[in-house]
Amino acid sequence: MDKPPTGDDISNKIDSVIKHLKANSISLTEVEKLKSYKKLRAIIFTKSKSINHLSLFRKITFKIDIYIILSVLFGLLGLITTFLSYYGLELFINETYKHLFEIDLRHEQCLVPKLEFLLDIVRPASNCDLCRNIQNVDRINNVTREEFEEKYAYTRHPVIITDAMKNWLAVKKFNYNFFKRLYRPDSTALRSVEEVCQFFPYKNKAEFDTLADVFMMDTVRAYMLETNYKPWYVGWSNCDYSTAYLLRQYYSRPYFLPEQSESSKGTPGLGAHMHIDNVDLPSWQAQVKGRKKWTLRPAPECMLACKELNIIMQPGEIIVLDTNWWYHKTYVISEDEISITIGSEFD
Repeated sequence: MDKPPTGDDISNKIDSVIKHLKANSISLTEVEKLKSYKKLRAIIFTKSKSINHLSLFRKITFKIDIYIILSVLFGLLGLITTFLSYYGLELFINETYKHLFEIDLRHEQCLVPKLEFLLDIVRPASNCDLCRNIQNVDRINNVTREEFEEKYAYTRHPVIITDAMKNWLAVKKFNYNFFKRLYRPDSTALRSVEEVCQFFPYKNKAEFDTLADVFMMDTVRAYMLETNYKPWYVGWSNCDYSTAYLLRQYYSRPYFLPEQSESSKGTPGLGAHMHIDNVDLPSWQAQVKGRKKWTLRPAPECMLACKELNIIMQPGEIIVLDTNWWYHKTYVISEDEISITIGSEFD
């Protein structure tokens, strides 16, 4: 189908006709007197006006589209503002983080979630010479501080000290009921964990929202008295000075390390997944009760040069390792009692 002629097409046609007439010795004055000429000029004028009107209509339509978009945006902004004013900004942000990252901001120290896979991507390459000749984890006792620092503290060589808990009252007193009394509802100890410190539910996220939930378990579940019990494994840090002072009455600083403390506990069948800690210092963990299997792996770039290490921690033993260098996971294997560990970083 042919397109309708535009004003420019008609004007060009007129100019062509005029040139043809002038070529045949007909003057422009005579041409302008022709009825057909006036009719063509009128058509050009009408076409020009319709084109201008169309252009104006397009401009108006474009402006209307912009106003519609702005109206929708301001409408959505108004709905969000109304929601925030009704429910509160804190609740809105907290619920958003729960759905996106499964993080409860009320119990987190950082607003931005720590994404382990991103930290692994930007992690600097490890020096494989540090683990190349490590074939096993040494078990030692009666070690001096100087010997420990020279051979193990900063060499990334894991070690187990077997005699550092001989006089600890924690070995006899620490159990589920002990911590349940210490972290009772409305206590300073529990409040500090929920408001300031960190709580790690690991694979029990759906069940334990806070540390208080852990100590609401009944005794049958907590002590694994049922045949088909459901395993549980949690950890938390302590930031309350009065609680730290009380806990220190039950254990002393390992004779080869500075004093700091964190605690965790769990039942058989669960543990921490394979991961690497993003901290600056090596750490120690004391196996107060129960038995726990540790698996230590070198960084991926060192898998061919270094060996994976598997060890079983017995009650009364302390393991010292750099968890920022060794990938590690744990698994509680004791069947007759709850696994309880306490530990800390050291400098």
